[in-house]
Amino acid sequence: MKKIVVKNEEMFPEVAEMLAQGRQVTIPVKGVSMLPFIVGERDLVVLEAAQQYKKDDIVLFCIGGRWILHRIIEAGPKGPVIRGDGILKNVERPLWSNIHGRAVSVLRHGKKPVNPYSGLNIFLLRFWNLLRPVRRYLLYIYRHLPWNKKYFK
Repeated sequence: MKKIVVKNEEMFPEVAEMLAQGRQVTIPVKGVSMLPFIVGERDLVVLEAAQQYKKDDIVLFCIGGRWILHRIIEAGPKGPVIRGDGILKNVERPLWSNIHGRAVSVLRHGKKPVNPYSGLNIFLLRFWNLLRPVRRYLLYIYRHLPWNKKYFK
């Protein structure tokens, strides 16, 4: 299959428009900011718009002209606090109006659908958050496992 590369600034406004029309959109994922739950260059994410967003939702948002897919860690009236699962410190604070969609499924290896909000996945997320002091080391090990080498060049 031929791979076509489209710039984020061209693709994501179209994605946001489709989400605003009530359509589901499946996007490929790049980067390591959502490790270990979403792996760039391996997984796809199915998005849809939502009336409300809450803590633990994985959302697509735009801030400072950058399109990002991260998780809401706090949902306050002034706006959410958002961070990637594989990020140790930095957070984003977009306006609620800058959130365009919520992940409803992660397609592992582009095929196997996984509910990111299942009881098991939320339990694993809570456990992952408890490991924050040692996550840097766990992520290093994860990225260097032999079967993951092809995703982390």
